[in-house]
Amino acid sequence: MNVPRRALALIVLMNLGYLPVAMRHLLVVLLGHHNTGSFAAAGAASAACGIGLALTAPVAGRLLRRLGDRPVLLASGVGHLVALLGLAVATDPWVFVAFAAGAGLSSPPVMGSGRARLAVVVPAPALGRAYALNAVAQELLYVGGPLVVTLSLLATGPAGALLGFASVGTAALVATAFVIPRAPGDARRAAAPTPPPGRATLRTLLGTHLAYTTCMGAMWVLVPAFAAAVGHPDQAGMLVAVWSAGSLVGGLLLARLGRPGTPGAAYLGLLGTLAVTSLALPLPRTVAQMAVVLAVFGLGLAPWLAVTDEILARATPAPRLAEAYGWLLTAGQLGTALGAATSGAVNDRFGNAAAFLVVGAALVLALATAVTRRRTLRDPGTPPVGTDRIPDPVAPAGPAG
Repeated sequence: MNVPRRALALIVLMNLGYLPVAMRHLLVVLLGHHNTGSFAAAGAASAACGIGLALTAPVAGRLLRRLGDRPVLLASGVGHLVALLGLAVATDPWVFVAFAAGAGLSSPPVMGSGRARLAVVVPAPALGRAYALNAVAQELLYVGGPLVVTLSLLATGPAGALLGFASVGTAALVATAFVIPRAPGDARRAAAPTPPPGRATLRTLLGTHLAYTTCMGAMWVLVPAFAAAVGHPDQAGMLVAVWSAGSLVGGLLLARLGRPGTPGAAYLGLLGTLAVTSLALPLPRTVAQMAVVLAVFGLGLAPWLAVTDEILARATPAPRLAEAYGWLLTAGQLGTALGAATSGAVNDRFGNAAAFLVVGAALVLALATAVTRRRTLRDPGTPPVGTDRIPDPVAPAGPAG
């Protein structure tokens, strides 16, 4: 697939480094109830994690540009590890919530750093496939992570599970810090005095991503609610797995076949596909019917996220790219919270089928935003050094796949 081996290693390591953050909400809820005996404290701690991450993600991205990837990753990794260790032993609800907030605030920007540096390691023609592979890796993370959490709980309990994930994540984070390529200092200086080109593109992506993640936040509430409504609450996990499997297949197809057309056209086409396929979500009346609808709906998820990353990488000055990904993460946290809260209220008042209209409405809003601002999504090409992209400082080690 013409993706350098160094890029493949970076994708694997940064996703493993992100593992404690990805599974943190689940682990914090389980551990919070175990340690404090209160689901209220567990829920507050989970919310504190998300708020902390939303607040500091852009700041961490800016620090990556100013201080370099390695010191920021290592320093934040130490702070995050200390906060996780505190969570493992805290039994007072307020102390537990405080450590959870600390974990959110100190979240290592490993995904922002890694995604930004893919644009350094990967030649422009293969960049779309590299981001598709990263989207596949993220799907594997969210499919396999909960399973590993379950097995860890049986073997070690919540505290042991948290410490195990923290150990794996910290080791991968350190490895990422030493594998990740450094940005040339002259490129950083050249981009600093001027406003970044691609700011309009970033605004478009942020607005669209906020609406998209509102849809995702709603789905995490409504899929379990559907399973309960049809009398099979135990099938909620299976439905989520089918949904993720559809996304995984879509990502693999994109990585194998490549992006159709220009990044902007693919972005609009995939977003339109998500909006259209979401219209079937209110229709199923059985678990089997919903499984089919979710599998089809999932096909466009990973490819669209991969194209989002590619557009951002092509439109943003390389030294500022990690910060841009931080803002995207902040928008994602806000949208997820909005979608979860809105869909839960609609589900309780009007029923599950009507609540799925929140998903469709959010995606239609995302599509309308993108179509209205489609000129900002045009492929900017490969810009001059010091403005949009740092030239590839390493020769690819050879094609993989």
